[in-house]
Amino acid sequence: MLFLKKLHKWLSLLVGLQLLVWLGTGLYFNLMDHQKASGNQYKQTPVVAQVDINRLVEPQLVLSQSKQVVSLKQISLLEHPYYLLTHNKGLYSHFDNDYSLVDAYTAEPVVIDETMVRKLAQSSYNGKGVIKNAVKLSPPYEDIPREQNEVWQVNYADYIQTSVYIDAGSGRIIKHSNDDKRFVDIFFMLHFMDYGTEGSFNNVQIILFSLFTLFFSLTGFIWTIELLFNGQYKVRFGNKSRTLALFDKDLEPIGEFDLATNTNLLDGLIDHDIALSSTCGGGGTCGQCKVRLDSSVKVTSAEHVLLTKEQLQQGYRLACQHDATETKRLTLIDVTKAKKYLLELTHSEFISPYIKELRFKVLGGERLKFKAGAHLRFYIPPAKGVSIPARLPDAFKYHWRDIEYLEYEHQACSRSYSLANGDGQIEAGTNELKFTVKIQNAPNKSIYPGVGSSYICNLGLGQTIEAAGPFEDFHAKPSSNKTMILIGAGSGMAPLKSLIEEQLCFYQKERKETRGIYFFYGARTEEDLLYKDELYRLSRKYPNFFYYPVLSRPHKNWSGAKGYVQDLLTSNINKICQIDGVEFYLCGPPNMMSATINLLKTKNVDATNIAFDEFT
Repeated sequence: MLFLKKLHKWLSLLVGLQLLVWLGTGLYFNLMDHQKASGNQYKQTPVVAQVDINRLVEPQLVLSQSKQVVSLKQISLLEHPYYLLTHNKGLYSHFDNDYSLVDAYTAEPVVIDETMVRKLAQSSYNGKGVIKNAVKLSPPYEDIPREQNEVWQVNYADYIQTSVYIDAGSGRIIKHSNDDKRFVDIFFMLHFMDYGTEGSFNNVQIILFSLFTLFFSLTGFIWTIELLFNGQYKVRFGNKSRTLALFDKDLEPIGEFDLATNTNLLDGLIDHDIALSSTCGGGGTCGQCKVRLDSSVKVTSAEHVLLTKEQLQQGYRLACQHDATETKRLTLIDVTKAKKYLLELTHSEFISPYIKELRFKVLGGERLKFKAGAHLRFYIPPAKGVSIPARLPDAFKYHWRDIEYLEYEHQACSRSYSLANGDGQIEAGTNELKFTVKIQNAPNKSIYPGVGSSYICNLGLGQTIEAAGPFEDFHAKPSSNKTMILIGAGSGMAPLKSLIEEQLCFYQKERKETRGIYFFYGARTEEDLLYKDELYRLSRKYPNFFYYPVLSRPHKNWSGAKGYVQDLLTSNINKICQIDGVEFYLCGPPNMMSATINLLKTKNVDATNIAFDEFT
């Protein structure tokens, strides 16, 4: 099914692009000047010869003097009668034909030479242009792609570059063409997918496109049926609830809870202070919010990808993919001690052109305890007609009123952001929570900006937002003395900075031995290097901490490393220490993460020594 979905998506791109081409060319055909499009602005009908019947040579005499003839026909060229003898006849006149021409008065063979061709062209031309040249050509031809016989091309020096094409064997005027007609031919080529310039809509390209469209329809139909059987099409009326029986992983009853039917199980459980791990905010891409339901509950496409066959048979499902209407009991597999909090924004500041540092305090006086690397799940309310910045200026000290805005609407959702706290107050608890959030701006008006980052970065001081957590899926190994190598880029700074400060400022006090901490961080320009002064200060203060910034688009005066962070790691990884004695911690954009993990695999790094906080 995964292959069918990929095929459907790529076919949708192909079909969609061709539909746009058809719409554009069809609109042009309706608006174009049809007289100009014909190419016949200066075309006229040649004068027909007045035949003297008494002077005509008997056709039988002509046939007796010629090689095998399929047909004989009297024609008129330059106001003179001729016999056109066809020795090999194609189905159509543009197919391969073999002709000879005989004077109808003298029975003398006639060769169509340049002098005669110029006269023939002039007899069908009523413009003011003069003949530039006459050239005998062999197929193929751009202006007459279907023609398979040798032709004469007579070119005129007029403002539309008229060309007259004459059959070299019969003297027949095949076609007039000019710049207007050639321009129209481009649109005909696009409209009929005649990319091989065959001069026909019955071509290989359009046949293949028809097959692709058929496959596109079939895969879409199969996908729709699968979603229907998986219960993905649901109609809900009102905010109803349903009572579910909850069990822990040992199948011990926890109790009965009323869960809303208009939301998924992941968000419904958090209202009862039951938090499931999730970094994708319920998008069905991280596969962390596993629960056990009745095995009869239908499997969604996301679960087919993220869960094994054995897990599906045992009733494992993703809480974000189902709601309370689908089951009566629910077994929790991995529950985090987390609850929902109301946070108030106390500080909002750009620390790079596209990244903000946000600080919140927990209302109610409650103090959170969490490990470095933890994250919170923020609940983004629905919005309609909310103005979101469509672009950001190069400088990051500016007023929001100076920005171009983009109108759009979205449904309620949740997004996860890592805590940047790590100042030594973690274990004791702190009432201020720090985040670094990148604004996912819209590259153009056809693509919406990031819902979560746009909302949270537009909060004003004193405004509140709900968040659940903390979730501690990403953290340093306890009681480990292995060297730490941290690799990050962009807003992946947050959890890594938290880990660094935890190790340097807190745990180091408890340890007799210090371990090496190497931080490789990538950015585009020097303005994008988050907390660079603070990190340089830490590297000077702590001899076991090493900071390696690298820029992919540096200014001329940048004297540090250039390129991508994974490349810098590649050139330095063997210089630090033995691979077996290293723990790797990664957080950043998908391309950086996948490239770094592939590098570590080539170095045979044990998977247990790799921890990552993935952007989903």
